[in-house]
Amino acid sequence: MGKANKSKKLSLHTVLKNSYASKDKQKTALDSYGYAYDPELSNDNQQVYYNKSKNKLLYSIAGTHNLSDIGTDAYLAMGHLKDTSRYKNSEETLKKAKKKYGVDKATIAGHSLGGSVSQYIASPNDTVLTLDKGATIGQRSRDNEKAYRTSGDAVSLMNANSKNMTTLANPKKKTTFLGTLFNSGVVGLVKNALQSHDVDNIQDSGINIDDDKPKKLPIGIKNVFPRAYDKNPNDTLLPNY
Repeated sequence: MGKANKSKKLSLHTVLKNSYASKDKQKTALDSYGYAYDPELSNDNQQVYYNKSKNKLLYSIAGTHNLSDIGTDAYLAMGHLKDTSRYKNSEETLKKAKKKYGVDKATIAGHSLGGSVSQYIASPNDTVLTLDKGATIGQRSRDNEKAYRTSGDAVSLMNANSKNMTTLANPKKKTTFLGTLFNSGVVGLVKNALQSHDVDNIQDSGINIDDDKPKKLPIGIKNVFPRAYDKNPNDTLLPNY
């Protein structure tokens, strides 16, 4: 592993983008941040990294990226994500990683489907960061979760006003007359939905993995819909299925 730069901050964008990279790139992608790749516990769906000097475990989970994930997405939509092999494997890998490195907490990051898995496999000790996570009606964020979505993202729409959700402005949205004209109608809706779900939307957001406090983002949008369930501060998750 290469020499780590202690002052260099690891962004959420870097971690999530890396979750879709090839295995060869993933092996050294976070070396400069002090995180070593664990080939024994990592695979195409999830990656385990450990920072020995900080005794920190980082666990990243990719979103939908192969044909088998389509079935998992269907289970998620029906509220049965925990019945899938994708979920069970991710949960088991996290347990093995904590045992291997002797830690009781981890930073877990996931995009889209990976965000949904991250939310549910985490323990109260873990820190969870999600982007555009797949959601069903009534799904809520965890108390230990920093949830983000891009304005216009359809996948996370049902979770748009969850307790710890911040909706970010879409940097790719066209505001000119020609841009608005080109992006109108069905073609525009499809194009906007795809662009809004892109990990690169948070490339310049300044959201970092190791930030102790949520960053005050100048482009945040909150309280999209009423949140009746906020009356009960302990009611933060859907029941187990």
